[in-house]
Amino acid sequence: MSQALMHRATRHPYLTALSAGTLPDLRFALGDFSRHYYGYSAHFPRYLTALISRLENPDHRNPLLANLLQESGHYEPEELAGLHRCGIEADWIVGVPHPELFQRFRQALGMIGTDPSIDHVYVVAWRDLLLSLLSSGSPAEALGALGLGSESIVPAIYQPFLDAIGRLGTLEPRDTVFFPLRTAIHDQRQARINAIAIDFAMTPGGQADLSKGMHMALALRNSFWDWLYERVLRGGGGPV
Repeated sequence: MSQALMHRATRHPYLTALSAGTLPDLRFALGDFSRHYYGYSAHFPRYLTALISRLENPDHRNPLLANLLQESGHYEPEELAGLHRCGIEADWIVGVPHPELFQRFRQALGMIGTDPSIDHVYVVAWRDLLLSLLSSGSPAEALGALGLGSESIVPAIYQPFLDAIGRLGTLEPRDTVFFPLRTAIHDQRQARINAIAIDFAMTPGGQADLSKGMHMALALRNSFWDWLYERVLRGGGGPV
């Protein structure tokens, strides 16, 4: 996990500029991100389902099913109490799948059009390559990709967007709750993943496959950040 936090995908210049407020047009950057990231993030339940299907041990599958329930907007009372202490109101999130929370963010920025057929080829490639890895790689590779290479970096990659949203100052907390919610539930979700990863790391080839899957997922995300950074620096020129 420490390797993931040191990877360029987690410390990308695009994220640094978002956090520092040094991009040419912050509102364009957030809108462009919301427009294209949705094509990846809306499919997270598919990614998680694909990973769960690769795990034979019920002790590995069941904790991730709890993560899947959160993805669909279901939380335990103690979870809601903890989220309330973080400033997240239950009526903002209960019964609302996470893709719809991100859609709420998009709409607050004035972005419309969610048909997957209009997703940019960069987004489609990222999504399809990740799904292929989750479905065709070894179970340890799949866990490395989605657990260590994706879930483990959530706070690090979403904090710059929270910083940028704060700098923009025009969006309501309810409309941007996707980001603080994903950050607030991270520790619990990551603990479940880490416990599974420890088991896989003790199997023959498991540690190498975990690392391989993690680095493949990080490389895909890094390429996406490269593309978004280029777009925002040139002012969004070229095809969407």
